[in-house]
Order: sequence, then structure tokens, then C-alpha cells
Amino acid sequence: MSATQHRINIPGWIGVACLLFVWTAILLPKSLKPLLPVFDKIGPFSWLVPLGMILLPIVAAKRGSKWWWAVTAAAVITLVVLLRVSLH
Repeated sequence: MSATQHRINIPGWIGVACLLFVWTAILLPKSLKPLLPVFDKIGPFSWLVPLGMILLPIVAAKRGSKWWWAVTAAAVITLVVLLRVSLH
């Protein structure tokens, strides 16, 4: 794999990291308890995590492998589930 291909995948992997962060927060809330002071400081920017988990894999999919569309679909499904749970 060339260096250009690695650079194309970087936004996608950042999106995967955001997606894993959200799922960790859902499934293992006690493991994120030590990070609560950090969340208080980035509170106004917390909307960047869902935005990053959706948009960054789209960028990677347009530039490179189409497998990034699967990551985007997982991120959209996660966001819909989070919105449904939080609105009920």
C-alpha cells in the first residue's frame, strides 16, 4: 500500500475512533468515569464526535476504499439509536 493510500485512510480511522468512543460510552459507562472532568471542558464541542464519526468515513470512502461506506452506515445507525433513546 502506498503512502498516499495510507493518508487517504486517516480520516476514516479517526471516524472509527469516534464511533468506538461512542460505543464504549454506551456499553461501558463506568470505564469513562475518570474522563468526566475532560468532558466538562469539551462540553460545547461534544457535537464534533458524532459529526466526525459520520463525515470522516465519507471523506475516506470518496477518496479510497468503498468499505468506508459500511463504517458510515454503522455511524448513522448509532446516531439514530442514540437520538431515539435520548428522545424517549
